Amino acid sequence: MKLHLNPFVFLVRVALTCAVFSLGVHAQTQAGQEKTVSPYPFRYETISLVPSTSSTGALNTASMFIAEQLERNLSPEMRSRALVVTDFVALNTLNETSQLGRLLAQNLMHEMQLRNWSVTDITFRKNILIEASGEFSLSRDVKQLKPPVQTGSIITGTYVNTAEGLILNVRMIQVISGAVVSTAQVKLPADRLISHLLDGPPRPPTMPVLNLTN
Repeated sequence: MKLHLNPFVFLVRVALTCAVFSLGVHAQTQAGQEKTVSPYPFRYETISLVPSTSSTGALNTASMFIAEQLERNLSPEMRSRALVVTDFVALNTLNETSQLGRLLAQNLMHEMQLRNWSVTDITFRKNILIEASGEFSLSRDVKQLKPPVQTGSIITGTYVNTAEGLILNVRMIQVISGAVVSTAQVKLPADRLISHLLDGPPRPPTMPVLNLTN
C-alpha cells in the first residue's frame, strides 16, 4: 500500500528536522567552548592611565605604569615578602646611576607601598643621626645601617638615553633563585627634565655590599 504525503507537510517536517539538528550542533559547540581552558594564566587587559601635560607628571605616570605592569602576573603571596627597590642604572655600565635612577627607585617604592607590598628601605639607619644641620634617618654607609630582614624579591631597572627618549626596562627578581618573576617597560620623552636628572651631580661613592639574604 502506498502512502501519499502532502508536499506542504513534507516541507514542514524537513524544516523542523534541520532546525533540531542545527540547535544540537550549536549546543555541542557551546559546551565545547565552555570546556576550553585558556593557555594564558591571566586575561590581558589594557592599563589605562591619565596622560599628563607636565614633565614631572609624565615621570609619575611612568612610575605608576611600571608598578601596574609588575603586578599584573604575580601571585598574591609575593606581597607578604620583603621587597627592596634599588636605583635604576645605565645599561651600558650597570654600576652607574644618576638623579633620575635614584628618583625612579623612590617613585617605585611609593607606588608599590600604595599597592600593599611589604617594601623595605635598606638605607634606614639603625640610629637616628642628630646634628646641628638636622635629624637624619637614612644613610648609604653600610656600617650605619639597620640589619635588613630577609628579602624575598628585588626590583631593579636599566635605562638607555636615545634621541627619541629614555627607554626603561624594569624587572622583579627573586633573591634566592635569581629568577625573573615579572617585568615592565616604558619610554619617557626626551625633555629638559630628563636631561637635567641625567646630567645631575655624580653618584655617591661605592660602599661595601649589603647581604640581603640574612
